[in-house]
Amino acid sequence: MRVLRLSFLLVSLLAANQVQARLEVCNQTDLVMMVAVGYDTTAKRTVSEGWWKIYPGYCEVPVDVALLKGAYFVHAESDSRSTMPGDAFSWGKQRSLCAELTDFRLPNGTQCSSKHVSLKYNRVSKNWRNSNKVDLTHPARVYQSQFRARVAGVQRLLSVLGHDVGKIDGVIGEKTIVALNEIGVSNRVFGFNFDAIFPLLEKLIAKKQRLDG
Repeated sequence: MRVLRLSFLLVSLLAANQVQARLEVCNQTDLVMMVAVGYDTTAKRTVSEGWWKIYPGYCEVPVDVALLKGAYFVHAESDSRSTMPGDAFSWGKQRSLCAELTDFRLPNGTQCSSKHVSLKYNRVSKNWRNSNKVDLTHPARVYQSQFRARVAGVQRLLSVLGHDVGKIDGVIGEKTIVALNEIGVSNRVFGFNFDAIFPLLEKLIAKKQRLDG
């Protein structure tokens, strides 16, 4: 009986480690980020896969892959559809892996063909005691909490739409509230419901770009 209990304990610990080993990417910037990942396989290849959208102040698990061996790699870049040209930002500089401009999964991300682009990824330092968490941060704009990153993200998207929100700092000020109320009343989105606000602002930006174009 003791042997069976020990075996069960070992299996449980292994399962827990596999959950903890999954990659989690957190967007601590004020930009909507598009994320591509790479991960080593037992076939001694590195798969590259993308894209995942992560809103400011949010965390996502891009791929449901738990690595007991090998490494993860992460590339991120601001979504060009909701970013002013002067605010464009990319994250990753250590290793080149192949990618495509639309959603993709490449079984061998080190072998690029003519239809692929080569992007820079950062290697993730695995931590078996905690989840493999990667924080995407902007060197010039640092936010101390996920909430402030979300507010700053809303402010930046509002500014793309042409609203004067004052300083983009992650602090809820009067100008931010006025702009949100103006948009919220006409679109039935009220308060700081970020899950609804971010998609709505993206939709309004896309509409504005079509009209401007």
